[in-house]
Amino acid sequence: MADRTAPGCQLRLEWVYGYRGHQCRNNLYYTAGKEVVYFVAGVGVVYNTREHSQKFFLGHNDDIIRLVSKVTGADDE
Repeated sequence: MADRTAPGCQLRLEWVYGYRGHQCRNNLYYTAGKEVVYFVAGVGVVYNTREHSQKFFLGHNDDIIRLVSKVTGADDE
């Protein structure tokens, strides 16, 4: 009888295309380190403009609709 188990595979996210601008607020930030922070669906993206690379944050199980940025400085504890 043939083996009916699923083949072993692993998916890897290489690049996120697009940008969500509809029905969202505070959806894009530009950091002092020249990175662009935004989201597409349920994926948070940090785009490094110098290296043309992305980091992904995949902890959401639904669409992200807002970002909040906190600027930290010397007075923060």
